[in-house]
Amino acid sequence: MSTLAITDALLLLVTLSIAVSAKQSPSIRIAAGLFASAAVLGVLRFSGLLPLPTLHSFFSGLGATSAFPLLAASFLFSTSVVATQWRFASIFAVIAGAIGLVASALEVGLWGNAVALISVATLVLRSIFARDGLAVVGAVSLLAALLLFALGISLASFLQPGDSLHLFMSLGLLLLGKRGQTPILTQAPALSS
Repeated sequence: MSTLAITDALLLLVTLSIAVSAKQSPSIRIAAGLFASAAVLGVLRFSGLLPLPTLHSFFSGLGATSAFPLLAASFLFSTSVVATQWRFASIFAVIAGAIGLVASALEVGLWGNAVALISVATLVLRSIFARDGLAVVGAVSLLAALLLFALGISLASFLQPGDSLHLFMSLGLLLLGKRGQTPILTQAPALSS
């Protein structure tokens, strides 16, 4: 069994626990569900049980273009209808995903990476401004996941860059999931001057 299957299984456990948690907002649960979908397909793909590279890539792209922005919106605007109501969170996810599909069809290759990076960088900055240590570590872990994967860096010789993505995403989402249960980020001063 590939290390990618094992680390994707860890990511699946973390995201699934967040997605089914009644303590989380609808937007965080939908974002986690999108990540969990990609993770379950990754486990099937990398374990060799049911190789579905195209489907796995599709849901990974959906995570980048839809789940990361939804997660950022959940923390930035935790009292908004997008964060608190299933209907609006779903609409946000579908529209963001559709824009990602259009960008993919138009062969705008960097769209998903740019959207994910901007969303996570926004989470990092918001967490720093809020002086929320747990959220900072979680957001920085997500940023490390994206950067290590994009640069093709693995944590150890027996791991692959995808393992770095899975491990750091697991840590980041776990910590942000803990923070999402007590939305301290809404108490931070406004970012405007």
